[in-house]
Amino acid sequence: MPIPARIAVVGATGFLGSHLTEHLLAQGHEVLAVARGLRQVNILPENPMLRFEAADIVDRASIHSALRAFHPEVVYHLASEPDAAESADHMQACLESNAQGSVNTLLASIESGARLFVFADSSKVYGNGPVPFRAEQSENAICSYAIAKAAGWRLCSVLATRAQIKIVGLRPTFIYGPRQNFNLLSYVEQAARKGQPIGIQGGSQTRDLLYIEDAVRCFACVMHASPAWGRSLPIGGGFEIKIVDLCRKILDALGCQVDVYEDAHPVRPTEIWRSYCDNSDIGQYAGWAPRISLHEGLRRTFFSPLTYSEPVYRLEGLAV
Repeated sequence: MPIPARIAVVGATGFLGSHLTEHLLAQGHEVLAVARGLRQVNILPENPMLRFEAADIVDRASIHSALRAFHPEVVYHLASEPDAAESADHMQACLESNAQGSVNTLLASIESGARLFVFADSSKVYGNGPVPFRAEQSENAICSYAIAKAAGWRLCSVLATRAQIKIVGLRPTFIYGPRQNFNLLSYVEQAARKGQPIGIQGGSQTRDLLYIEDAVRCFACVMHASPAWGRSLPIGGGFEIKIVDLCRKILDALGCQVDVYEDAHPVRPTEIWRSYCDNSDIGQYAGWAPRISLHEGLRRTFFSPLTYSEPVYRLEGLAV
């Protein structure tokens, strides 16, 4: 059991954040859950080691106030503007949250005396670069979300070198599991249970699915993996699968039989055609590797009871 620490999770009520917060509490850590709107998403359990603060990372004074009184040793920065269809408003929101908001959160972490800043990056920063993704390969971001994520990491890295704080980033692929946001898996499940055909954008694209439990283990372990600090490392489930084949595996897991139609909708101009991570970097620096197979992950996603109440999400398009 690790030595208990004071840990702030910024974005604690989101999908990854709620699972990570639960995990950290189970390990005996004292956790500050920071979120913009505490009533909008997953409800965390009552725990004497857990406290809440409402703050918006876009508002520098707000996030500084949230962290200042708690004096965390470690800050997990998970809050961000999600990927979505491109528009001027979306681009502005990504810049404000994923770039400037990240800087605001790091500065607040430095001021509060934190020793480590864990940045939730994204494998989307590699765009349509060669697969499998490796830590040393060049970024090739092709959408506002990924461009702002890449900028956020670089800006935070520069600031961290000038302060008494260490920084580490993780670039996960497609994280899925109980309490997930509305995504391809949710869409297929909802359609299948209604007996409706599945119409997908393209179908030949590949993804590397990472089960939430494995993702949480990785985020937790880098807190103690000093060889990983100073780097942003790609992490994935360890396999590459076509979207159309994934849809069929989801249907098999659900025990449903409906038609799957490829190219039913046009793909986005910013589509990533292959996504697959080489986990050798994270294995070398942090000793982590995924454990949950796709078969087992889908079973847990669709049939495991939820610990907390599940929110309903409605997103335009299916950003996978």
